[in-house]
Amino acid sequence: MAPSNPSAVVQGRLLIDPAHPPELGWLLLVDGRIAQVNLGELPASVAPPSWGGRDRLIVPAFTDAHTHLPQSGAIGCDGMPLLEWLDRVVFPAESWWTRGRAIPDTRAALRRMLREGAACFAGYLTSHPEPGAEAASFIARSPMRALVGRVAMDREAPDALTAPDIERARRRPISPPVLPESLDTPRVRTSANPRFAIACSPELLAEVGWAVRARPGMFVQTHLAESPDECARVRHLFHVEHSYTEVYDRAGLLTDRTLLAHCVHLTASEWALLAQRRCIAVHCPTANLFLRSGFFDLDAADAHGVRLALGSDIAGGPDVAMPRVARAMIETAKIRALTAPGGPASVRIPTPARAWDLITRGNSDALGWTDAGRLEVGALADLLVLRVPDAWMDEFLVGRLIYGWDHSLIETRILRAGAVNPDTI
Repeated sequence: MAPSNPSAVVQGRLLIDPAHPPELGWLLLVDGRIAQVNLGELPASVAPPSWGGRDRLIVPAFTDAHTHLPQSGAIGCDGMPLLEWLDRVVFPAESWWTRGRAIPDTRAALRRMLREGAACFAGYLTSHPEPGAEAASFIARSPMRALVGRVAMDREAPDALTAPDIERARRRPISPPVLPESLDTPRVRTSANPRFAIACSPELLAEVGWAVRARPGMFVQTHLAESPDECARVRHLFHVEHSYTEVYDRAGLLTDRTLLAHCVHLTASEWALLAQRRCIAVHCPTANLFLRSGFFDLDAADAHGVRLALGSDIAGGPDVAMPRVARAMIETAKIRALTAPGGPASVRIPTPARAWDLITRGNSDALGWTDAGRLEVGALADLLVLRVPDAWMDEFLVGRLIYGWDHSLIETRILRAGAVNPDTI
């Protein structure tokens, strides 16, 4: 990555609000942030642009609210439902992190995300503390911004993945089931990541809850109600009749900083509980389709006022490009509309503007980064300079970007106000 310039100028058509057409203008970047947002021509008194030009499109870099760094090499293993896929594909892949794979896999995952324009993400490591710490430190040396955590799990998985938490619980004093706070940096924070209820004993979930309460402001990342078989297994293991969500609530894991991936099979009372706790439901449409888990009910989330984010869920989701994940969000709603008992009019289809806002400003806000994902004064200078066809510059621009996305549209990736080449990470 080139070092950030003390000051630099980016010129182009600024997509400030995806609900409105972009306007010609220029940004002044100072010390890694946007110092000025100016509309109109670049004055002669201002230095020539470091990046962009009058015919370029300037957009915020993307944020992915749910991904698994160790799984970037496991994409495309098809034909299995969730629990079988975990056993046959994911658990073996994650077991390799004890064999020197943490840094190479993390580097590969970051390069893939950067190539498709992502600057920020929320992700999972594995259950192994030392490789997890190595990966977190590596991310901190990259230009990306991240929320990451080691996976907590002590059952229903191979010994190679459950041993770290089982052995940790036997030691005295017992250390918390999360990465140490000393790994946190201004751009990388650690989170508590219980894999999902099936893989966690009640005691481990309680431990995670205690760890979160001991570190105010700590995020929780986990999975909720992704597939019917998963929900049935949780009911059996925890002896609950209806509510999977209450398993997490009893452990103190539902807060306004809890990211719950999938949320496909929820009752009205569970949606209400998520709204009451101000949790974030992370919609993972490509993964839900790939694993045939079901269709996320965006209308139910909206009706209950549940906060929303959007995630690629690599490797359950086969596509790391967030515009294509946004496309899948729209298409999921369209499929629901075509098959809805009440007819197509009973399902609201999200607009391209809403989907684009989620993968930029919305996801960043959900992860607590209110200075990312936007073209505003004071925001981080994490930007994309796009070269798009002239014909795209009309009222359908955002839809064209979502449905026609290819990373070849990106002319320059700007992170921390410096141009970034993904292959050098």
